[in-house]
Amino acid sequence: MKILFLTHFYPPETSAAGKRVSGLAMNLNNLDNEVKIITGFPNYPSGKKRKADKFKFYKKDSIEGIDVYRYYVFASTKRNFLTRALNYISFTISSLFSIFKNEKYDVIITASPPLLLGISGLLISKIKKTKFVFDVQDIWPDIALEMEEMSSSSLIYKLLDRIANMLYKESDMISVVTKGKKKKLLEKGVLDEKVKIIRNGFDESFLDNNINSKIKNQFFNNRDFNIVYAGLIGLAQGLDIIIDTANKLKDYKDINFLVIGDGVDKKRLEERTKKLNLDNVKFLGLYPHEDIYTFLKLSDSSLVPLKNDNLRDSVPSKLFEAMAVGCPILLSANGNSADIVKESDCGLVIEPGNSNELKNAILNLYNNEDMKKQFGKNGILYARRHYSRKKISNKLNDFLNKI
Repeated sequence: MKILFLTHFYPPETSAAGKRVSGLAMNLNNLDNEVKIITGFPNYPSGKKRKADKFKFYKKDSIEGIDVYRYYVFASTKRNFLTRALNYISFTISSLFSIFKNEKYDVIITASPPLLLGISGLLISKIKKTKFVFDVQDIWPDIALEMEEMSSSSLIYKLLDRIANMLYKESDMISVVTKGKKKKLLEKGVLDEKVKIIRNGFDESFLDNNINSKIKNQFFNNRDFNIVYAGLIGLAQGLDIIIDTANKLKDYKDINFLVIGDGVDKKRLEERTKKLNLDNVKFLGLYPHEDIYTFLKLSDSSLVPLKNDNLRDSVPSKLFEAMAVGCPILLSANGNSADIVKESDCGLVIEPGNSNELKNAILNLYNNEDMKKQFGKNGILYARRHYSRKKISNKLNDFLNKI
């Protein structure tokens, strides 16, 4: 089967969306499919392109034996609504130039968000006369309401909602990452047989990484209790809980929070940390994905937060890598994420944004080495049994063959 992925994010970018697509693509390619990628030039999350890519409109790459066609995308280090919109819209338009490539496909899988990229995917599928699969990782514009970033009465919400419903109707198949997201689409009138659950997961190759001795010596060469957060530092993550909790634990000189990543909320959080004179929170910036293995393997716990209780159908993909490595989970969320942690017994669950509960959970792990070790073992078993990307890709392959 000839499969084309259309995605805004792709390696070497470190986004969860990019890792999902690349993991599925590589595994589908290994199942005797011919997989190709259309994406933009790398710029996420810094907003900077590589010098060699700065003025290019098109370039062909090859990653892990897969052809990657890159088209122009507007990128800016300024982070506001306008630059974000231009970033999304520019690639939605430039990706349409792929119709001039003399290539045929059996199926086109378009990853959302961004929602508007679905328009490009649909148009390409119509022109190429192929099946259109819409991979919905977040339901837009609904998630903007849940994060209180948009009003349901606004014109932009109504426009995006109409576009989303049109894409659902025109899709030959819709893949979603959780049961909660499938339920939401069914409530919108989408046909049950059209919506398939293709979970997020972890790539087994992630477990082949080695411990980075430099990182080990710099951050783990003592007996401190380290809590790691590795991911986007954005609005949906609700990372104020780290600062609030660290302030309540500042008398514990051996408890540290290691924050890895970048995003729109990083500067504000760093300023809060300085204002409170907290030396137990360390913002480490970006690290290559292979180094995240070291942080997870050596940390005492991985913090996985969501901003508020409205995001009940969201499951951060960072959860699965932490489980697979054996890092005990501290989950600040409800809904589908909490169900996984409770069912697997791989960590402790607290209410979103509740720093008192998080403080107590941390101290619970801090004072109970046996509990910590058991959570780690449970996470490994559960993640490898249920959330291996290889197994998830096999399921997707079966669905694609039945469209």
